[in-house]
Amino acid sequence: MDQLNREITMSDAATGSTLFEEGDPADGVAAILEGTVEVVKQGRTLATLGPGSVLGELSLFVPAATRTATARANSPVRMIKWRADDVRGRLARHERLATAIVADLSFVLAERLDRRTQDVVSLLRAAGTRLPVSELERYRSRAAE
Repeated sequence: MDQLNREITMSDAATGSTLFEEGDPADGVAAILEGTVEVVKQGRTLATLGPGSVLGELSLFVPAATRTATARANSPVRMIKWRADDVRGRLARHERLATAIVADLSFVLAERLDRRTQDVVSLLRAAGTRLPVSELERYRSRAAE
């Protein structure tokens, strides 16, 4: 635990504060300990995350990634943060932590894939009907996110 405490940064955010903006460098990953975080893209709320959720997982896989959405604190938030350039080494040293993070990431990615699959199915169904162009555009923009 002492080594882990030296490797993490605890971070607190006030209600309404922006944790990161879409387009910022994806410089690390964080796990929410307390509070809730709203994930927003182009003014649309994609998710509200709470304790146990991970933010910034893309930085684990794509070193030069940028943030794909904006994250804002819905309440006072307390997080554990790891720098992206150091995460892989830390996970190698902490097997239980690595297992927990990979399990959570697998769930998050599977859920996102399922949502996108449902969006594509809805779009295909809509394309075969006589929906107004505005309705087709709504499906297209949602699928693009």
